[in-house]
Amino acid sequence: MQLLWEKNSIIQSMQETPDRVHRLWVEQGYEHVSDEVIKEAKRLGVPFRVIPRDAFARKFKGTKYHVCLERDEVTYDDPDLFLMEIASRPGPIVCAFDGIYDPQNLGNIMRSAACLEINGIVMPKDRSCGITETVASVSRGGIERVTVVKVVNLARYLDSMKKSGFFCYGLDERGSVPLWEADLTGPVCLVFGNESGLRRLTRDTCDQVLRIPASPSFSSLNVATSFAIAVYEAKRQRLFKDDRCKLIEHSR
Repeated sequence: MQLLWEKNSIIQSMQETPDRVHRLWVEQGYEHVSDEVIKEAKRLGVPFRVIPRDAFARKFKGTKYHVCLERDEVTYDDPDLFLMEIASRPGPIVCAFDGIYDPQNLGNIMRSAACLEINGIVMPKDRSCGITETVASVSRGGIERVTVVKVVNLARYLDSMKKSGFFCYGLDERGSVPLWEADLTGPVCLVFGNESGLRRLTRDTCDQVLRIPASPSFSSLNVATSFAIAVYEAKRQRLFKDDRCKLIEHSR
């Protein structure tokens, strides 16, 4: 069972995955504050209960929140089926993470991923914190809109993606090519490491390693920030390419 506390996360979960929702709990005295959540629960037919403050405190020890949603644990997509489906789409953007343990970072990544509408996130089973309650809360509902797969061997999965037509770009401050000089308009997988950078095997599996130009005296970027910058650049290139194609077509 997973618990969600943040209002947007709760509303998104009820709207996007109502079949995984069990019950909404509200602390007595905070019905007005939780009015938007309660109304949405009623509209969607989600069971909810208002319980006394002491009962809420006993049930959810240590929380600073006054409303809680009980739901099933997040499920991950099948890696093989995901790759088969995503490879058939025009110009997909997938992102892979080689060792992300901080749930705050992963939550921010999920939030940006939902906002920028990427096609999926790939994480290794043994080198990731997974979609925890903290990740769900920080994502502000982003986890409900992003496809996530977990793989046994990331390097091997990247090889499979390459065989399916993806170009895999590693992101590392020691990369040889600036981000904006790479062609990110085709099917791409952007690969990110942890705070220490990409592991050697993962780095060697990538087709090319890019860097985000930054201050020489302070070049280290948080992985969630690097992710947002890289995906935004890929989106920008695609928009520019589409606009240029339309202009060429119009001039004929």
